[in-house]
Amino acid sequence: MIHNSYDGVATRFLRKDERLINSSETEMPLVFEAKEHKDLKFLQDFLKANSENLMEDVGKYGALLFRGFNIQSDKDFENAILSINGLHGISDAFMSEHGRERVDGLKYVLHTNTIYKTGGTLYLGGFHSENYYTTDVPGFISFCCLKPSRIGGETGLINMEKVYEHLDDELKKKLENSPYFVGKWLVSDVANRYKIDTKTVEEICRKFDLPIVGEGENKLILMYKPSVFLHPVTQKKALQINFFSLPTLDKALRKRFLDDYQGNTWFWHRFFWKLPSSIFKVIENFFVFLIALFHSPKEVYQITVSNWKTDKAFKKLEEKFIKVNSCFSEKDIDHLAQVMRNFYCSIIWQKGDILLVDNRKVVHTGMPGSGPRLVRALISNPLQMKYSHAQTGCLHCKDSPTHTIGHYMAVEKDKVGSNR
Repeated sequence: MIHNSYDGVATRFLRKDERLINSSETEMPLVFEAKEHKDLKFLQDFLKANSENLMEDVGKYGALLFRGFNIQSDKDFENAILSINGLHGISDAFMSEHGRERVDGLKYVLHTNTIYKTGGTLYLGGFHSENYYTTDVPGFISFCCLKPSRIGGETGLINMEKVYEHLDDELKKKLENSPYFVGKWLVSDVANRYKIDTKTVEEICRKFDLPIVGEGENKLILMYKPSVFLHPVTQKKALQINFFSLPTLDKALRKRFLDDYQGNTWFWHRFFWKLPSSIFKVIENFFVFLIALFHSPKEVYQITVSNWKTDKAFKKLEEKFIKVNSCFSEKDIDHLAQVMRNFYCSIIWQKGDILLVDNRKVVHTGMPGSGPRLVRALISNPLQMKYSHAQTGCLHCKDSPTHTIGHYMAVEKDKVGSNR
């Protein structure tokens, strides 16, 4: 039974023929389908008029899919999704991943990645909570499909509230007991990226409880993160990490998903997934490196040098840094893979689809497939979070009362530019 009622659209859950893979997760996403009116103006008015109920329902169901409306461009996507009162776009995320760039002429719409293809490839895995490896974690991430893959290429979702309910109590205790070490940056690298002085970088970091350690050119910014989010609407807990943090999980997931990809269509996908993990990893890393090198040799060189300097400075620290993977035994990972498969949701993209995902309870990834694919992203509503080891491992999710850390860095960069 659908919680709220809406006029002017059809509300329902996905049919089996709209999912590439079926699972125990049958109520994500909630679908809003166009009826008589399909134009952008109607959609914007509908989203604005029903904002309160929509924000409640995305928290309840984990994702909302707007299907059958006339969405033709990146600008249409931005205008539509930001019509929802309560959604505030994030234009600058601190030290965002390379390739996650804004679309020209727009303030909030992002390329999923300009360096390599996400989704619609041979790869299966990489489920993650958005911006786990940086500070500015969005409460929501939206996607718009402007061109679906010929085969597969859907954006896979997993309801991590339901997954968390099925985890071992001892594991939950470890996860909630403390935050875990997630990332590090050289202060000098941050200063170079934003074209500001190191003193300003340190002032902003201290304001947001980002620890700074080391001396001189070896000075580092450290980041710890909670692994469990308590949702403000459902009052349930969800495991919210980037699952690259668990090195053997993707192999376990491929094993669980193997039966879902049958026939000649998926022959080469299955062939690669069955390779020994060591060989699979070498091939994966080699192709990612080649693609990045082809895209921008200078950038690859700069990233390589930066990583080397950062690791060198990090090794000089005497403190022991514990990561979230220390909580998981191989038995835990095997069980986690199974429950993730159980509560997975597959949505076969249609052109013009807009998907609003609650990043406080759902993880996502681009799924395997083939053929050109054009999907854009938009992140919104930064969560209030601190980043030192003194914090708890369970975050009570609230919107941040301030701008993102990336915003403050960008503002300082603009000040320097205007004074030149």
